[in-house]
Amino acid sequence: MQQRAFMGSLSVSGAASYFSDTGYVDEAAGIQYPPILDAVPDMDRELDISLSGSGLTQTFGQLTLNLDSGVADAFNVRNHTATIAIKTALRPYDMGRGWWGNPAMSACTPLFAGSATAWRTGATQGTLTLAGPVELSRPLPLKAYAGTGGVEGDSTLTGKFKPRLRGFASGMSPICVDSVNQIYQVSDAPVYIGNVSGTYIPNLTVFEGGVPGSWSSTSTAGSWSYQGMVNDITAASPSAGHYTVETGSRGTFFRLGGTPVYQITCSATGLFPDGKRVSRLHDIVRQALIQDIGIPSAQIASDWGDPFDSGSTIVASDAGAWWDGSASYTGADMMTALLQGTMRKLTYDRDGSLRLIGLTDAFLYLTPAVWQTKAILPEEIIDIRQADLPSELALPLTCGRCTYARNYTVLSGNQISPQAITSAIKFERSAVTVGTDSPTAEIVSPPDVLTSLQSAAAAQVVAQMVKNLWTVSDRRVFTVTVPFARFSDFHIGSQTVLFANVDGLRTGTGGLIVGESYRGSSPGEITFTVLV
Repeated sequence: MQQRAFMGSLSVSGAASYFSDTGYVDEAAGIQYPPILDAVPDMDRELDISLSGSGLTQTFGQLTLNLDSGVADAFNVRNHTATIAIKTALRPYDMGRGWWGNPAMSACTPLFAGSATAWRTGATQGTLTLAGPVELSRPLPLKAYAGTGGVEGDSTLTGKFKPRLRGFASGMSPICVDSVNQIYQVSDAPVYIGNVSGTYIPNLTVFEGGVPGSWSSTSTAGSWSYQGMVNDITAASPSAGHYTVETGSRGTFFRLGGTPVYQITCSATGLFPDGKRVSRLHDIVRQALIQDIGIPSAQIASDWGDPFDSGSTIVASDAGAWWDGSASYTGADMMTALLQGTMRKLTYDRDGSLRLIGLTDAFLYLTPAVWQTKAILPEEIIDIRQADLPSELALPLTCGRCTYARNYTVLSGNQISPQAITSAIKFERSAVTVGTDSPTAEIVSPPDVLTSLQSAAAAQVVAQMVKNLWTVSDRRVFTVTVPFARFSDFHIGSQTVLFANVDGLRTGTGGLIVGESYRGSSPGEITFTVLV
């Protein structure tokens, strides 16, 4: 019978501690892994496949260590969130010596990489709770107003967070940092500066009561005209009926030459802190992970891209999001705002690398003849059970729908100018693809989830995929338990062909891995959740 080794490292503030199940030595690195792992960890990782889900992989698990002398001090993370990595490999058997040896570290397979927290100790053992990447769970280090005047706001803004714009967004209510001089902040970073007929101007339009400003020198009725860019927004007031813009390293601001009657909103294209401009959703997500959340670029999968692209076919995916600074938020919150409702999901592999996957219909077209690593066969299935779909997908949807062009401020009543245009006060728009199936007795319409997508073309891509996947009644989810030897063949986002002695699966059906479960009490098994 083969034996499996488990070893891991846990880092708090850069200081690493090591552990293993029966003792392990990394001879190449000269690192000892003490045998203090009480049991192989339990772990569950799942993707929220619902339309209104967060767009992130959720991880649940725990790990228990024996508290030998000094262990509690080395592993005490009660006041910290630690980074943890666990690996496994088969032990080679030394026939000459008659014992099981240590595998080389290069032969070890990542089992889990993420964060560990909630250290709970007893008389002889301590237990850690396992979760996703630590950078996603921590509140972001947001810029706050000093309350000292000028662009730092008055005393009422002291400690309030500054707004953040990444990509294009409309209907934003900028923060009024100086009500006397009518100075507003749009973002904590620059906005895009474009070439308009030979003149470089910021892509920022001011609205009053839903009436857009004009790029000409004469303002239109009820709106504000762009007067130019300045180095210091606090230095001088623009002419009456005009606004000036400051954009740079300390953020983006505009100043009005007068006092507005109706509510001020704006639309703009935000850059990242380093001045980088990207417009497609996957590019915005990647830059947010690196520049805003602090994920090392090396931790992002090398094949990062839009999962809806196919070969030379590049789908529309222009996007953007705005955070008003009214509350703190985590990296996960930022990812949810960008990905929710787009059918793109952020997941992290067992080695901790982040990947963007798509809930597309590609797996439906896998042929049963795809064998080898892509197929799960009846003879290797230890157990198979049908699981519940998310409640919003339990019955077939009547159509595909995806919102776009979100308006962050919905004007009403005396906030609206009589000359307001409808598009400036509308909440969002929807791209709809009608399903081909006959309506069921119970009509189930897709939920309207506000997305970060900005164009009808981008929303139509998602609406079409919702139709392809969810306007039919035969979509099912199964939990499939197989030998641990299949562990490395699949990860969340992998496609498979599922053969099983279950109606609908006997001749093979294409599936998508959307979850995995591992139990230390059954180290020879792994359970995958498969959407078919």
